[in-house]
Amino acid sequence: MNFFDYKASKVWVTDTDIYVVLQDGRQASLPVKNFPLLLSASPEELKKFEIIDGYALYWPYLGEDLSIAGFFETEDNNETHNTTALPLLNNK
Repeated sequence: MNFFDYKASKVWVTDTDIYVVLQDGRQASLPVKNFPLLLSASPEELKKFEIIDGYALYWPYLGEDLSIAGFFETEDNNETHNTTALPLLNNK
């Protein structure tokens, strides 16, 4: 699939995981521990992220950015991911 086929409609972050729901309803998550800059962040810093046009996540105070496509194409980079039903929260 193409990078632009993965547009997030909802994203939230907990102390342990980053959750993404796409506009077409697909869902995935990745553990925070996969990203050293995020792993060393405080819970407050983890929650201070921006969704860039639905295609990327950016933590300006941490200098970390992640593509939304990476949550769904992780078999290429061997990251642990979950694409089952996710617990929906009333966050971003």
